[in-house]
Amino acid sequence: MTLLDYIIVGAYLAGMIAIGAAVSRRIAGFRDFFVAAGHLTAPLLVCSLVSTYYGLDVLFGGSEVAYQEGVVAWFGYMRPYYLVILAAVLLVAPRLKRHAFLSLPDVAEHYYGVGTRVVAAIASFLYALPLLSIMGIGILLDVTLGIPFTWGVLLGACISLAYTVMGGLLADALTDTVQFVLMCITLGIACILVLHAAGGMDGLQAALPAEFFDPGGTYPASVLLVFGASALSALVEPAFYQRVFAAVNYRAVLIALLTGITLWAAYDWITTVLGMAAAARGIEAEPRYALLMLTLDVLPAGLRGLFVAGVLAAAMSTIDSYLLIAGGNIAYDIYRPLVRPDMPDRDVLRLTRWMTAVAAAASVAFALFFRTIVSAWIFMSTVLIAATLVPLLVGLYSRRPQPAAAGFASSLAGLGVAVLFYILVHVYGVHDEEWATQIWTVELGGRTIALWQEYAVLFALPASALAFIIARLAARAPARAGVPGALAEEVSR
Repeated sequence: MTLLDYIIVGAYLAGMIAIGAAVSRRIAGFRDFFVAAGHLTAPLLVCSLVSTYYGLDVLFGGSEVAYQEGVVAWFGYMRPYYLVILAAVLLVAPRLKRHAFLSLPDVAEHYYGVGTRVVAAIASFLYALPLLSIMGIGILLDVTLGIPFTWGVLLGACISLAYTVMGGLLADALTDTVQFVLMCITLGIACILVLHAAGGMDGLQAALPAEFFDPGGTYPASVLLVFGASALSALVEPAFYQRVFAAVNYRAVLIALLTGITLWAAYDWITTVLGMAAAARGIEAEPRYALLMLTLDVLPAGLRGLFVAGVLAAAMSTIDSYLLIAGGNIAYDIYRPLVRPDMPDRDVLRLTRWMTAVAAAASVAFALFFRTIVSAWIFMSTVLIAATLVPLLVGLYSRRPQPAAAGFASSLAGLGVAVLFYILVHVYGVHDEEWATQIWTVELGGRTIALWQEYAVLFALPASALAFIIARLAARAPARAGVPGALAEEVSR
């Protein structure tokens, strides 16, 4: 890193803080802070959604898979999201815009009551903790500036927290616009230079094993199924819901997400190519570091600083958005309905800002604990899917009101099974160095079954659906047995 590189990175960080300070003067209440008063237009939504979804978990996580396995990173790990996001924008977003919700737990309470709201808020909070991106900043600052990992994690969290707390979603959307441009430009330049040095795709094919170009890679089919299942999180994604509620109209959401799918596909392909190029170049590093080490080695002075700023942009655009959601989950979705239902708007805003800081501290703690990006991401998506997918989709599409007990049982069972599965795998399993994951080997009927920690969603999602069906039948049983209508309704609630 040269002096010019340091100047570029410093100017970027100063600019982000300045935007947050400027926007803070326009925040009058919680709705302004949390959903930008519902005034986000299509251009801001494009930049905000694309950069928010694509933090260092995608940049380093996708390239990590590509470094080890090749094009399966795009075909198996990333491509399912485009299909689910398309379904979300066409099927889910129009129904959400019919209501004046502010968050995903708002939707849960509307259909099933406060109990389901709290469980959904807990799942959303765990999902929204931006530990992967904060961990990525720690890695980046350690590699480029020599800042110890722990201090890099703290620094990245504090900078992102500063402008998010000051300006809320509007500051987030404006900074995301800057970050979006930096992100796309720097990765595009890096890809061109790296491919030129490698001799293009032909050079990569000559240097890498044939299985690197197999769309399925060498992963077991069950792991590819988990990758596909984790994409279902897009249907209940807190940031997606927040942006839908913040959009000026449904047309803005439609334009933003259809544009985003194209940009995401291109972005993912670039990270896949860079991960494969790192393997072809013989970069000796942990898989998640491969893209960073390769790009810093190839880029000249000036562009190297721009790339570091772009990587910071990818991380911070995710951190600020999800810190905002996590803080709102505690203040608006849990504390307000359970403790102070009549809480004034200004008090909700103040508490959300404080809880955003609490979420940042929790994120730092988790970032210092977890080791692998892909496994951590699948855990977070599993928690969200298991607790919210079944009850929310049934609520949105059912023609008749569903029993409150069904939604609560479904969300609680899904969350409980997901967490329990991970606990069991970590208690009884061992870490597999080849696959970089925790695996619990069990003997069943004379057969040996390897249970990866990533398989949690394959157990938790069916448990959520089964609990919904059982609770729904149980809630309706008194009415069928001749219990008066009013009493049957009370039982279902």
